[in-house]
Amino acid sequence: MLRALAYFWKLNFAVLLATAVNTAVLTGALIVGDSVRGSLRDMTLDRLGNIELALVVERFFPQSLVDRLKESDGFASVHSGAAPVILLPGTAVQIETGTRASQVNVLGIDERFSAMFDGDPLVFDKPAGQIFPSAIINEMLHNQLGAEVGDTVLLSFRTRDNIPDDTLLGNKENSETFGTIRATIARIIPDAGIGRFGLAQHQAFPSNAYVELDALQREIDQEGNVNAVLVGQNQALKTTGAEQIELTTTTGDLLRGVLNLGDLGLRIEQHHSVALVESNEYVLRPLTLAAVEETAKEVDASVTRVTSYLATTMEVDGRSVPYSTISALAGVSTEIASLTLISGEPAPIPTGNEILINEWVANDVKAEAGDTLRMEYYVVGPYEELELETTDFVVSGVVSMSGLGNDRRLTPDYPGIEDTENIADWDPPFPVDLRRIRTVDEDYWDEYATTPKAFVNEQKADELWSTRYGVVTSVRMTPPDAVQIDEFETLFETTMLARLNLDQFGMRFLEVRADGLRAATGSTDFSGLFIAFSFFLIASATILVGLLFSLGVETRTEEIGLLLSVGYTLKHVHRRLLVEGSIVATIGALVGLVASVGYAALMMLGLRTLWLPAVGTSMLTLHVMPISLAAGWLISMVVVLGVIWFTVQRLGKIPAALLLRGSVFRLTGSSTSRRRLRLSFAAISAAFATVMLVLAFVPGRAMDPMVFGTIGVPFLGAGLALFSEWCRGSHGHLGPSVTKAFFGMATRNSAWNPGRSILCVALVAVASFVIVTVAANYRDPTGESQTMNSGTGGFALYATSEIPLHEDLNSQDGRFDLGFSRDDENLLRGAQIFPLRAVPGDDASCLNLYQPQNPRLLGASPELVERGGFSFATFLPPSNLDSKVGNQDPDNPWALLYQDLGPNIVPVLGDANSVQWILHLGLGDELIVKNEYGQPLHLRIVGTFTESIFRSELLISEENLLAHFPSQSGYSTFLFDLAGFPLGMNGEVTGTSIPTQANAIAKALERTLGPYGFDAERTDQLLADFLVVQNTYLATFQLLGGLGLLLGTIGLAVALIRNVIERRAELATLRAFGFRRNVLTRMVLTENAFLLMLGTTIGSISALMAIAPRFAGVGFDLPWNSLGLILVAVFVVGMVSSALAVAGALHVPLLPVLKGEQ
Repeated sequence: MLRALAYFWKLNFAVLLATAVNTAVLTGALIVGDSVRGSLRDMTLDRLGNIELALVVERFFPQSLVDRLKESDGFASVHSGAAPVILLPGTAVQIETGTRASQVNVLGIDERFSAMFDGDPLVFDKPAGQIFPSAIINEMLHNQLGAEVGDTVLLSFRTRDNIPDDTLLGNKENSETFGTIRATIARIIPDAGIGRFGLAQHQAFPSNAYVELDALQREIDQEGNVNAVLVGQNQALKTTGAEQIELTTTTGDLLRGVLNLGDLGLRIEQHHSVALVESNEYVLRPLTLAAVEETAKEVDASVTRVTSYLATTMEVDGRSVPYSTISALAGVSTEIASLTLISGEPAPIPTGNEILINEWVANDVKAEAGDTLRMEYYVVGPYEELELETTDFVVSGVVSMSGLGNDRRLTPDYPGIEDTENIADWDPPFPVDLRRIRTVDEDYWDEYATTPKAFVNEQKADELWSTRYGVVTSVRMTPPDAVQIDEFETLFETTMLARLNLDQFGMRFLEVRADGLRAATGSTDFSGLFIAFSFFLIASATILVGLLFSLGVETRTEEIGLLLSVGYTLKHVHRRLLVEGSIVATIGALVGLVASVGYAALMMLGLRTLWLPAVGTSMLTLHVMPISLAAGWLISMVVVLGVIWFTVQRLGKIPAALLLRGSVFRLTGSSTSRRRLRLSFAAISAAFATVMLVLAFVPGRAMDPMVFGTIGVPFLGAGLALFSEWCRGSHGHLGPSVTKAFFGMATRNSAWNPGRSILCVALVAVASFVIVTVAANYRDPTGESQTMNSGTGGFALYATSEIPLHEDLNSQDGRFDLGFSRDDENLLRGAQIFPLRAVPGDDASCLNLYQPQNPRLLGASPELVERGGFSFATFLPPSNLDSKVGNQDPDNPWALLYQDLGPNIVPVLGDANSVQWILHLGLGDELIVKNEYGQPLHLRIVGTFTESIFRSELLISEENLLAHFPSQSGYSTFLFDLAGFPLGMNGEVTGTSIPTQANAIAKALERTLGPYGFDAERTDQLLADFLVVQNTYLATFQLLGGLGLLLGTIGLAVALIRNVIERRAELATLRAFGFRRNVLTRMVLTENAFLLMLGTTIGSISALMAIAPRFAGVGFDLPWNSLGLILVAVFVVGMVSSALAVAGALHVPLLPVLKGEQ
């Protein structure tokens, strides 16, 4: 057996190489997947250092919480340490040049943060004479700013007051909602380790600016406060799965044990004989209020709920009182009885539109019971602007200035008001007309301060002044008779902390390490992707193995026939050939394993360079896993041995007599019924494809992926069926001319072995078809449509702001408040702007290699839903639509966002590609995330866009976004519709194109709103960024598919050699009749060229018919150059390999063959 392997070493070596190619490509694809996942894992561990858990809160809390947590019993046994940090998203500007960088992470850190990473700690040296605090930036930010050590940078970031911005007492001026710090660059650190720190799951380098914690706290008036805690991993504990969840729960329990109400933004204070619970947010959120009342009930305290609000005017018969506190009382506390009328009787709680006024107001406006009182007050409008509302009340009584009627603690501290001695010194976040303040008002302030001047019922207060944050401003609790007030405060706080859901305060540890490692499995399976890319390469190598092994068997037909003639059984011969094939395949597969590492390394190099736009990082490195090597080797062996087994089994169908004569082929005819079947199949397929081709020109159908299959595949099948019939049919006379006779003989001889010829033509045709149709998906970004039903939705600009805006960009007043110049104001005047609220989250687009777990959410406003737009790939039928939706046209799938799907189930829209390929979801599927309260929120996919600008996020209704994420104030995403353009600088209509106008508007926006981290991008360019990824993947498939097709042409050459071997007697006869060897060579080459060209033609024409409807589409641009180059290269390689094969096959003497036929 070994001598046989050595004797036929050339063919065995060819089989070995084909097997090695098969194994190398298949295993290499598996290694590429391992390498991408391993690289993402390395990036995760690099950016997190030793950090395991992170507590990141929207508001600030006392830094002392970190020390209490570290000192708690049991913490040291599960964690290595904890670091207080301030994490703020913002922007950076290089002062000298004005260069700006957005999406900057501003971090306030100390040595405890540095201890989470290997290497030297970050030291903030401040040389003598340096004015500003020191900052350390990473290399990414250095490259963006062009800043060097010693340069000054201005860091801008969002700061949150305790009171939400979009309430009456919240700061709505954008200048008050972000802070700045000037710093001098002390050091530039590499984008590795501590320099790459970030909690976002993305492969791109973050832009980080590190400032000393104390310095940042002073600059933003948050001394002693932070908004994040990073907890280190105990290296002795390697937790995974359930163990990690248990560890996180344990750490959460430790946190609960050291918390106090102040850490949660709540406070409990003693006031006379009652205990007050108030919030730093001024109002108690509904879940917090419920917890307070449940706790009070548990400790047997009676409760009074208090709602206090500010009225700008109370007027009776033209006599008015400015700026008064109005309160509403409700509950079961006996304290309410202390609110008495001036007659001394208990004051009845107002109902409906009734109002109680105190005796000071009654004397001032000369009011009494039964009078009508008109009240004016501010409410927050849809764009968080203050709107003045008016309500009429009926005075139901006058309360005395005693008891609750003279209690200034019914009103929590007003920001900008509580510390002032005079009303003239007020500095509130709402407008105050000090000219209205009278001497009597100042006297009231001096004596009573914020004591309420009137009382309404709780239901009315909720109707008029309720916000998504709540309306109750405090809870007053009267302890049981046997409990002292001091003891009660301690008891209440302990009991409430034990029952509170800390998630609603954002006090939830995130498993950043475990989540990051889970996300590192990737949004795209690169193993499967590269197997798909290399499919034709693998298939061609497999077919080549079969052809080469068959060729080896056919060269040994006399030997096999002799063995069978002298008594060897067919089973014995089969076993001998299988063992020989297995030895060759095993060695080839082992060689392929070695080559697979090189193939994978080459593919990884391509991902870092040639295909970089598809992955967005050059930090992908090779990771070779033994299990992938084993799997690749095993799969390749199974495939190759299966092909060898099939080839060997065919020998049993050939008589020994034929084998002894060196023949393995018997020409058989074709029955009439089979001919009719083939012709019928071809006719029906062609007719069906033609009908579908006509239907495909219906608007909107050309982009349907099903079009390719319903047109191209039937045409392809029809072409191959006709060729099959031709191979098995009669070919008539050769023709009168020599040329025609020569060509006719060559083409007729191509049908010598119909099955083999059909296989070769089908391989080339299918490969050509797929390569051309894949190339048809290439999109020219510059040709994308800007219509309402396009991927841009008719919007010209897509903008984001790191710091949310509270002003209305659609209004002249809003633009003025934001500081737009007159020229820029005129430039924006013709734009229709749609602002969207956003919940930060993972990038859900193909630009993110990590698997998104909490995608970014956008809240679609009713105006955007009403407008509609974009092309929908698919959507569910509408049901239970909210009546508030204006456009409930079934043709407007945006209305689906207002479906009522049940508690905590929210309808969402998303880009079809992102939903299917990144989130791995389908229509009707649900993605479960956590809302602001820590509750599971089911995001149900009710519709998908076709290739839209919303690939990075999911869209829900603004109403649902605010219901589940109430703290998301302001607008941070904007869509600009320039359909009203183009306008000139003075508002006149001009001939300027919309893209040109969009560029001008983008520059104006970024120039004025730069401190907010405002970035505006043209939607066609945004789509182009996404299409670059798609086009890159298509180019990769085209390249590897082309290589597979080239390898397939070598298979044609092998088939040609087999034909020559089978036809040796025929060729010897032709030589005997005087045909020269070069004539026979040309004839055989013409046969192969015919098959090669026929396969390419059938495949290419079928593909072109399939994509014909798209030629009229905008953005369609078939890459003719690269496509033509691949097809020409295939033909050239095929002909060269065929020429070499023919030269070798016809080199053997043919006369002995002719003698052997006698």
